[in-house]
Amino acid sequence: SSSSSSSAPTSTTSSPLFTFNWKVHTYIINEQIHPSFPKVQVLFYIAGRDWDDYSAIPKLPCVRMFAFHETQEVRGSCRLKGELGICVAELEPLASWFSPPTVRPGRQRVLEQAQGTPVELYYMIQSTDSGDCSAEDSKKTSPVRTEEQRPMGYFAGHTPMQRIGSVRLFQPLSELKLDNNFVVMAPSKPIRQRETVSTFLALSALS
Repeated sequence: SSSSSSSAPTSTTSSPLFTFNWKVHTYIINEQIHPSFPKVQVLFYIAGRDWDDYSAIPKLPCVRMFAFHETQEVRGSCRLKGELGICVAELEPLASWFSPPTVRPGRQRVLEQAQGTPVELYYMIQSTDSGDCSAEDSKKTSPVRTEEQRPMGYFAGHTPMQRIGSVRLFQPLSELKLDNNFVVMAPSKPIRQRETVSTFLALSALS
């Protein structure tokens, strides 16, 4: 897997929540997600702070991160901390998200399998009175919310939702040995009759 080579677009938190001239920057730690480590992790950090104003540290807000796939949503959160104003938000995509869409033309579906399933990431900044971001996060009790449940308006006292970027989820592959030189990588799940799947030819590690 490879790490993101550049940080995602930044946003300025010019909200009534904040009287500081801060910008929140985001960095996707790994853009390729596999079932062996099904974690989406995004680094959030503040730029544009007055580094001598340490009185602002206790006022640092929470970050709410959202992952959207079709009509489903998973959330994660963290709180910006310390003199650097930094935190890492983490969430775990649903297992079903690693499977490619079922309704696609054959060639397009094969291409999507090879490129992974895209998942869009967004975030918002929210003030908190309790100091505990997870206490106000509904992720633990209801990891999935549909669009009808208004996820964008769920939290009070927050900045507008900002796009982080996207990650791609890859389904597990099994290794089938052709000979001493080549192996075929195919989906681990059972293959139904007339189902179109993508396979990958690779050099054997022993060749």
